[in-house]
Amino acid sequence: MKAAKPKFSASSVVPDGELYIPLEGILDPAAEIARLEKEIEKAKAFAASIEKKLSNQKFVSGAPEAVVNAERVKLATQQDIIAKNEAALKELK
Repeated sequence: MKAAKPKFSASSVVPDGELYIPLEGILDPAAEIARLEKEIEKAKAFAASIEKKLSNQKFVSGAPEAVVNAERVKLATQQDIIAKNEAALKELK
């Protein structure tokens, strides 16, 4: 079940979804924007490092399949975090 996001709320990406905490009148919108931007940059940096590893043919061909697949899952997770946080950021701006 997907709940509607409250108008001004903090959000956090959790396994299989997002967590919303209504913060209108409690939290500074600028602080929440800064937090989301920081989370996005962190996830982008991590995703870039994974993409670099996966673009290394020597790694992909030499590592066990389970290790390569684990890196692909990590990349997909980071891409999901980026997308969800960018959507939350867009709602605040």
